[in-house]
Amino acid sequence: MTRPALAALPLCLLVGTLLAAEPAPAPRPVPSLTGSVRGAAVHRDGGLVARHARPRGGAFVTSLTPDARAGVPILTDPAPAPPVPDTLQLFAFAAHRPIRVRVAVKIEGKAVGEVWRDRLRVAFDHFDRDRDGYLNGHEVQFVFSDTGLAGMLQGGIYQPTPQDRPSLDRLDLDGDRRVSFAEFAAYYRKSAALALRGVPPFAENNFAAQLTENLFTLLDANKDGKLSRDEVKAFEGLLSSRDADDDECLSANELTLSPATQPAAVGRPITTGRTPPFTPTDVAVYETGKVPGTVTQKVLKQYDKNGDYELTPAESGFDADTFRRLDADGNGLLGGEELDEWRTGPPDLDVLLSVAPAAVDCKAQVLTPPGAVAARGFRLRQVETGRLVVRFGQQALEFWAFGALGGAAGRQNQFQLVQEFATAAGAKGHVDERDLFAGNAVQTQLLRVLFDPADANSDGRLTRAEFDRYLAVQQQLVDAGFVATPAVQTPTLFQMLDENRDGRLGVRELRTAWDRMIVLEPAGSEFVTRDALKPMYSLRLTRSLERFQAQNQALTGLNVVAKVPEFGPLWFRKMDRNGDGDVSRAEFLGSRAEFDAIDADGDGLISLGEAEAFDRATRRSK
Repeated sequence: MTRPALAALPLCLLVGTLLAAEPAPAPRPVPSLTGSVRGAAVHRDGGLVARHARPRGGAFVTSLTPDARAGVPILTDPAPAPPVPDTLQLFAFAAHRPIRVRVAVKIEGKAVGEVWRDRLRVAFDHFDRDRDGYLNGHEVQFVFSDTGLAGMLQGGIYQPTPQDRPSLDRLDLDGDRRVSFAEFAAYYRKSAALALRGVPPFAENNFAAQLTENLFTLLDANKDGKLSRDEVKAFEGLLSSRDADDDECLSANELTLSPATQPAAVGRPITTGRTPPFTPTDVAVYETGKVPGTVTQKVLKQYDKNGDYELTPAESGFDADTFRRLDADGNGLLGGEELDEWRTGPPDLDVLLSVAPAAVDCKAQVLTPPGAVAARGFRLRQVETGRLVVRFGQQALEFWAFGALGGAAGRQNQFQLVQEFATAAGAKGHVDERDLFAGNAVQTQLLRVLFDPADANSDGRLTRAEFDRYLAVQQQLVDAGFVATPAVQTPTLFQMLDENRDGRLGVRELRTAWDRMIVLEPAGSEFVTRDALKPMYSLRLTRSLERFQAQNQALTGLNVVAKVPEFGPLWFRKMDRNGDGDVSRAEFLGSRAEFDAIDADGDGLISLGEAEAFDRATRRSK
C-alpha cells in the first residue's frame, strides 16, 4: 500500500492495519538454567545479545487481536473458580461407639474459600503490570502455574516447570484475548484442592508411649498405680537431682535416666516401658460431601458383636435420642440404611477450628448447644483457646488449631533465594541480566528462573524491593494452604506438660503440671490413673508447609530447641537464657531487691506479663 493510500485511511482503520502488519510477538520462554534470560541469547563466552527489555506494542493490546485458535469456542461466561471446602468430617471409631464430628474451618475469622480468593487477588494484581484489571499476553507469562502453585503450598517455594507453563491460550476462557480475575481463579484447580484438605492419620511414636510409662513410674512415689496432687506437686523438686546441664529445665532424657548414670547417658535412647496397641485406621477425615460409604460398612463390622448386621443400642453406644432418631422403622435395631443416615445426616458434634497469626487468637470450640452436648454423653474441657478436649467416658478427642507458626518455614525456604540475590547484586543493590552469569553461575540458578516474573517493570533490572514484593506474593499464598491431620496416640505426659513445645519442662511447666494432667480424668477425680492414658483421637489444623513440624511436636515434643524469646523488653529476652518464657533469680542480672520488685506475685519467676508491666511503669516515671 502506498503512502498516499495510507494517508487516506480513517484513523481507526490505520491502527488496525498497523497492528495486523506487526503481529503480537510470541510468548517469551521461561528462562532456563542453560538457555536464555529474558529472551536474550547467551553465547558460550557468557555474552548477551541486547534486546528491548520491555514488550513491544502488540504484547499490550492483545485484547484487540482476534482469537486465532482453531476450534476454540468463545464463551460468554468463564468457568467458575473451583470450590474450596470450608468444613471437614472427622470419624473416630472408639471402643464405646463411633463418633462423627463436623469441623468448620476459618482462617482469621474468614471462610477458607474467601481467604483463598483474596490471596489469589493479591497475586493477580501483582502480575497485572499495566493495572488495567486484566492480564494480557505478556503479563500472563509470569503468573504461577497451577502445578507450581500446588507444589508451593506444600514445599514453600515456587519452581516453574516448562511442561506446565501458563499461557494466554490456557487461561483465556472467553476468547477475548485477555484474562480476567475470574478466569485467573478458575485456572487454579490443582492448587485450590490443596487450600484445605484432610490427610491420612500418622502413626504414634512408640518412644512417646515409653516415655509416658517411665514418667508415670517416676512420679508415682508410693507405687499405688495412681498419681495424687501432692505427688505431682513434688515434680519441681526433681530439678535439683536431674537437671544435668543446669539449664533449669528437665529434658526427656533427664527425666527417664537414673540419676547415678545420668550425666554419661544423656542422649541415650529409652528402650524400656510398655507400648500400647495402635490402629491408625481408627480415625479418618474427609471433605463434607465426600464421605465414602465404606464408613457405614466399618461401623457395622466393628460394632456388630453378634454378627446379625444390625446394631442394638448397647452395640452402637449412641445416646437414646440419637438412636431413636436413626431407628426409622422403630424396631430397636439399626441396619445399614439407618446407619447411613448417621454417616450423612446431622453430626454428633459441630466444632470450629480457627487459626490466626497469634496463638492466643486461635480458636477450638464446640458449636453444638451445651444441652445437646451433655445429652449425647460428651464433656468438654478447654485446655487453651486453640485447643479443646472432648471426652466420651474415658475416650478423649483433641481438637487443635495449630496455625500460629507465622509461615516461618516458608521464609526459611526463601532464604536461599535472598542469599542468591545478595550475591548477584553486590554493592550496587540490584541485579541485571549480566549479573546472573557473572562468576559462578550455579550460585544464581534459582534467581535466573525467577528474574523475569520478579522484574515488575520489565526494565531488565531487578531491585531488592521488586524481589521482596515477589517473595511476599509467594508467601501469602503459602500461608493460605491448610491441612487437617488426624491421629491416634496415647497421651504423652511429657508432651502434655511441655506447653511451649521446646522439648523441655521449665519451672512454671513443672509447677502447673497437675492442672494439665487431671484433665485426662472425669470431673471431680482426685487421682490420675493409667486407665486415663487411653489412645486419644486428635485433629490438628495447621499450615500445609508446617504439617510435619506440628506433627512431630504433637507426638513427642522431644526435640530440644532452646527458643529465642520473641516478646517482651530487650532485657527480659536477653536474660531468659534458657528460653522458657520466664526469668529466674539465677538468670536475673540485677539485685535481689530489683528482682523482687518486678516479681509481682512472688513466685520466684519474672513472667512476660510482669516484665512488660515493670517496663511500662518505668517509662511512665521518666
